[in-house]
Amino acid sequence: MRLVPRLELNIVTGFLGSGKTTLLKRFLETSSPESTLVIINEYGRESIDDRLTLHLKSEIKTIADGCLCCTVLEHLRTTLLTILKRRAGGELPHLQRIIIETSGLADPGPILGTILSDENLNEYIHVGPCITTFDALEGTESLKRFPEAAAQLAAADRVVLTKTDLVSDEAAQALLSVVRAVNPACTIMFSDVPEHAFAPTEMGVAVRELPPIQAISHAHTLSVQSFSAALDVALDWATFSVWLTALLNRHGDRILRFKSVLSVRSSPGKLVVQGVRHRVYPPTHLPVQEAADDTSRLVFITDGLTSERILASLHQLVEHRLIDGRFAEMALR
Repeated sequence: MRLVPRLELNIVTGFLGSGKTTLLKRFLETSSPESTLVIINEYGRESIDDRLTLHLKSEIKTIADGCLCCTVLEHLRTTLLTILKRRAGGELPHLQRIIIETSGLADPGPILGTILSDENLNEYIHVGPCITTFDALEGTESLKRFPEAAAQLAAADRVVLTKTDLVSDEAAQALLSVVRAVNPACTIMFSDVPEHAFAPTEMGVAVRELPPIQAISHAHTLSVQSFSAALDVALDWATFSVWLTALLNRHGDRILRFKSVLSVRSSPGKLVVQGVRHRVYPPTHLPVQEAADDTSRLVFITDGLTSERILASLHQLVEHRLIDGRFAEMALR
């Protein structure tokens, strides 16, 4: 007999830069921190998204250096079993929900299959809606170029349209047809009310058939790679802006995702700078207490663009050799 209620588990997925972490942060800001445990999966070795949510006081687990859908599935199973043991032992008495934020290249199918086919997990975890974020600006192009984006959309119970404030009403409405063409059964909503996306279902409503065993075998687009850099100095913001602008002007089509937590001389706290292809989002600040050192951490996910050129130009940036946009462009050729 089950002595405690089953935990609700949601998978939050979506292509690189589509707004998964933003949606998650906004939901955590409106919920009781102790009731939700978050598992964040990073495709690359360096994890940044946990830094963006840690100050919200929910418990965060990170699974990095591999995609949950293929290389670290067993790590996920072990992590979930450990959480259940801690809850049974009274360490997490208020825990009601687990949220898994996948990497932007994950296929949710094998993840769902791992959980639903494991009797120990299935006894104490109820798999609720799979939530997929879909970028109003880049989503249609991602569907054309990357099979991972289509798999994420196809797996969704709920699709959250993001960045709709940056497109016309007509373009936003056209997205509905794009989504329906891939997944006619999903619920489509907008990102301005995140609690709707995470609203629990009645037990048994989110019914899924187990994916066949061969679905666990999953290959990513071969030209996509992730790499990171750690700079042990505080950066000059103006110089870094010149470098980043030059990088995206020259290689934006091949930079699928850029994330960074920067130590900047003019700022008391760490600065979060992110972008997708040619677009950079407005920088935000982490709480001052997060600025424990001067280290800046940067993560790139690219398509057909090797790391050597970018990392070499970053080294020049640190040594103050990039004086203006012309020199930055030369360093990135």
